[in-house]
Amino acid sequence: MSVVRIALVEDDSRHVQKITAYLERYRTEKGLAMTVRVFPDGEDIAENYKPEYDLILLDIQMRFMDGMTAARRIREKDREVILIFLTSMAGYAIQGYEVEALDYILKPVSYDMFARKLERAIASVQGKQTRSVVLYTKDGAVKVDVSDIRYIESRSHQMIYHMADTEYEVRGRLDDLEKDLIPFGFFRSNRGYLVNLYHITALRDGCCVIGGKMLPVSRARKAALMEKIAEIF
Repeated sequence: MSVVRIALVEDDSRHVQKITAYLERYRTEKGLAMTVRVFPDGEDIAENYKPEYDLILLDIQMRFMDGMTAARRIREKDREVILIFLTSMAGYAIQGYEVEALDYILKPVSYDMFARKLERAIASVQGKQTRSVVLYTKDGAVKVDVSDIRYIESRSHQMIYHMADTEYEVRGRLDDLEKDLIPFGFFRSNRGYLVNLYHITALRDGCCVIGGKMLPVSRARKAALMEKIAEIF
């Protein structure tokens, strides 16, 4: 699986040290690729939040902005990120349902309990990663469902993601995207296009038709395209 991106929002340095140590131990035991960023208060992550995390561990009681308020702000911009609350009072955890939190962890935190909760969260992350991708555009990060991408066009080192009603422009290389997206039903129709096979509505005049657009298919790739379409349909 790809890198699991975790944010830890905690204002107590002792708990930060303990949780980061637990995360490193879990990463080593499971052989995971993981990044961890620490925020000392809820307002630090909620202000100018970008949907670039897979999992957020949130302390509920913090000095300036409590975890529940921060979670509500985060949910306004990111419906997919997994939230787990850290709290010393079980009563607070009930409020987690309001923001669709996956779980809560009671303090003081033992490693065994933490590992069990984290394992459940990682399993959920793995499922989400198979369906979504984060695009870093000039206007900020946006998370999109892979199945909603109709096709990707390469234009002067810019990747244009064509959706049903919008486009996203991101710097990148079509060769790299091809490797990542082939498992999700994408096909390189020619040097300049990576198409989602599930959105093709017709094949004619040497092109595949997606959303009314005629996208050229190179002669060398036509037979392979037909085979792939036959496989999934």
